[in-house]
Amino acid sequence: MLELGQRAVQAPLRAGDAAASWLLAAPRALYGAAACRMGTALSVLGLLATNFSSRDVWVGQGSIWAEPARALSQFPELALLDGVSGDVLTLFYVITMAAAVAMVVGWHTKAANVVTLVGFIAVVSQNPVVGDEGDNLVRITLMWLLLMQTAERWSLDARRRERRAARADGSASAMREAWDGEKVLPPWLSAGLHHVGLIGLGTQTVLLFMAGGLDKISQDIWQRGTALYSTMQLPEFRPYPRLSDAVSTSTVALAVLTYTVLLTQLFFGPLLLHRVTRRVVITATVLVNVVLAVLLALPWSSLAFLALAALFVSTETYERLDEWLRDRLAPVGDWLVLRWYDVQDAGAAVLDRTWWPVADWFRASVLRR
Repeated sequence: MLELGQRAVQAPLRAGDAAASWLLAAPRALYGAAACRMGTALSVLGLLATNFSSRDVWVGQGSIWAEPARALSQFPELALLDGVSGDVLTLFYVITMAAAVAMVVGWHTKAANVVTLVGFIAVVSQNPVVGDEGDNLVRITLMWLLLMQTAERWSLDARRRERRAARADGSASAMREAWDGEKVLPPWLSAGLHHVGLIGLGTQTVLLFMAGGLDKISQDIWQRGTALYSTMQLPEFRPYPRLSDAVSTSTVALAVLTYTVLLTQLFFGPLLLHRVTRRVVITATVLVNVVLAVLLALPWSSLAFLALAALFVSTETYERLDEWLRDRLAPVGDWLVLRWYDVQDAGAAVLDRTWWPVADWFRASVLRR
């Protein structure tokens, strides 16, 4: 009896030690974090790029029509671009797009993440009329990604660290120093913050999917299966009228798509608990968002959802994908390297015929005087 009581007392302590050990251990899901980073940044870049020509009407001086909504909005971010000139807006807009590009390729990723977050909030929140749940999703994701190590894979930052490690003397300690030289935080704290962000973003994603599913099944049009049909009759959600008509007039296709949306959102969290069901729900989520992106002209919000789904793909799957891509792209990379050498040789030949003779004449004729 005494031994049973001791076990009961020690169980929470052992659970706490195990949780702390997991939290502060080597960072996990680095490939998933990188995929989420790239997908989220691409959704920001795509949204801003496709609306660049209408930026003055959307958030600039021509958006006076949205002033009543701004007056009712409680977002403090509106003050960042409120009343600025068209040139200032364009500069801010372009800087945000450039930061999103840097975030996609993983160049100074943390700084690019901060600029992308601030710029996205400032631009999108400037017009509350056109915002949707996809914008809120991107905002939340960018905030959690700040805590995570998103540039350890598939990034220029990782390539730079690898080159520095390769230039070391080859010893394990020198390579670790070259790799950790840029890191400000101690490894245990960096790993802890990464896992906090991973858990927070994963929990937020599951709650978001489940909340969306519960909200849908509470509506009569989703219970009858006519929600997507009604949406596809709106002009702004008919990029391909023939395709929309083909889907909306097929009761089987419409029912399958409608209830797949409901089931993937409602049971997204529970189905992640097993390896087989996780693959099924992630695949279904990807297919549904791709179909909706095409049918309803919602590519960038769908891409934001896909970026979150990519967070739950296992590291083993990403490693196999990375190896497959490297094998397939190796000939292309070799060809590009050879062409780059040809470009360098051509440039050197041009310099030999133009710049260096002029420089030699300048040194011989002018500097000697």
